[in-house]
Amino acid sequence: MFFKVNLGVVKENPATCKGVIEIMKNLNRYTPRDVEGTPWPIICHGDQLSVERMIECRIAMSSSALPGDRLEGLIPRPQNFHKRIVILQV
Repeated sequence: MFFKVNLGVVKENPATCKGVIEIMKNLNRYTPRDVEGTPWPIICHGDQLSVERMIECRIAMSSSALPGDRLEGLIPRPQNFHKRIVILQV
C-alpha cells in the first residue's frame, strides 16, 4: 500500500548548516522505519554544493544519541547531471 505525502515547505535557509540540519530533520521524519524504529536509508538527491552541505551536517550531528538525530535515514548523493559534470572536471 502506497501513500502520497505532502512534505510541505520548510522555511529554513539551505545556505547555512543550521538550516540544512532543520531541512534534513524534516525529511528524516518521513523515512521508513523497521519494527525497532531504526530508519531504512533512502537517497536524498541534490546538486554538488547541497550534497557537501548535507555531508557536513551529518558529520556535525554524528555524536547525537538517537539514530533520528544522527540523520541516518538520509544518504546524500549528487544528481546524475551534477555527478557527470564533477567527473568531467577531474
